[in-house]
Amino acid sequence: MRPTYLRDITEEEKNRLYAMIDDDDSSKGAGYRAKIILLRNEGYTVPEIRRKTNHHHDNNIRKWIHRFNGHGMDGIVSSRKHGHDALNITDDIENEIVSIASANPRELGLKFSTWSLRVLAGYVMEKKIVGSISHAEIRNVLLKHGIEWRHSKIVLGSKSKGPDYDLKKAY
Repeated sequence: MRPTYLRDITEEEKNRLYAMIDDDDSSKGAGYRAKIILLRNEGYTVPEIRRKTNHHHDNNIRKWIHRFNGHGMDGIVSSRKHGHDALNITDDIENEIVSIASANPRELGLKFSTWSLRVLAGYVMEKKIVGSISHAEIRNVLLKHGIEWRHSKIVLGSKSKGPDYDLKKAY
């Protein structure tokens, strides 16, 4: 793989990047991103930067370098986490998601017997329970209600046992 390109950095940008490192105490904030840019500017490769910063993913390091290339300092100062507003999930919505996740999809007229988080998210949106929800948000709702998600199957634990538990477990 060829090295991730970093455009030339001006002296003013370099000074601001060093100042950001000194001002930021968090490990994933703007100072952390500034350190990524400065290390790349010194010639370190993305895997070397990952090791030096104790980061887990090369793709995130590349993302910040590309954002700096495209937007300068603004590209690493403001973090865009996702493309939608925070979802306000009410207790009623959570209970409906848990109910659907606990049901056998075949009983709902679907042609499969096991939910995946992504399919469950799609079904919840299709039924207009919420306008938009990610599989990660679905997972958080299920964990909050004591349903552990393993691979593509739910593990019905003691908190989620209902009257049809044995019947559902047989599928």
